[in-house]
Amino acid sequence: MDHDLRLVYFPLRGRGEPILLLLVDSGVPFVLEEIPLDTWKQWKKTRQITNDKFPYSALPVMHASHRVTANEPKTFVFAETSAILTYLDEILDPAGTTPERELPLDVRVRIQMVKEASLFAVVRIFGMSRSSKWLAPPQRTTIWGIVNRYLRDTENALSELEKSIRVVPLQTDRLTGMTAAAATTISLVTQMFPSTRRMLGNDGEYKRCGNLWTAVLERPRIAAYWEKNQIEAKPWSITEYGTAEWIAKAAASFDHPQQKL
Repeated sequence: MDHDLRLVYFPLRGRGEPILLLLVDSGVPFVLEEIPLDTWKQWKKTRQITNDKFPYSALPVMHASHRVTANEPKTFVFAETSAILTYLDEILDPAGTTPERELPLDVRVRIQMVKEASLFAVVRIFGMSRSSKWLAPPQRTTIWGIVNRYLRDTENALSELEKSIRVVPLQTDRLTGMTAAAATTISLVTQMFPSTRRMLGNDGEYKRCGNLWTAVLERPRIAAYWEKNQIEAKPWSITEYGTAEWIAKAAASFDHPQQKL
């Protein structure tokens, strides 16, 4: 069934990136509608941000043609990255694979834990980005603490999941909400702290995180889309200090591999 998928977000990476990863990798037709921040602010002033169009008055939002009953499909509008990933996990599940909902409860809970922790890490980090010095010491040390705990706990969770499922997707596997969310957060981490790449290598302490991240970004459809649309150059957040250029500048000034953060 054609679900007529339309993703609405700002012209950013942020909370929309995990969704975009799933959509691009699936090969299903979709539309990406990017709303400029100035337009969004104007809509808020004129009260055009209504619940029927933007649930919870936020982005990202997904529009989908969904058959709830035996009736004709209706447009389904819903928000929140985690909910959208859950929806895509189900509708993009190819025939012949084991749906996530059929996995043992403890496995499903651990998958959800990694997904939610990954999404929360991005939100938490960018909650600190309103100052021009947010990536400079001493706050950089605070952010590193968040990042290091995230990588450590995700590595441990992936190690446990590995006993039941394949956590690093093969080219023939479909991506999941968990892998997309984790890959997004690790992409952000490596831009903020380039020195973490050595920790994500096969000899590093976070090698499962690194292998997952690499496997996602090297998938042919994703690699091609990222290059064509220059995703790496897009801002991460709505603040002026969340641009790729600003993050790279801070990394060049303060990320020293020989020093322990």
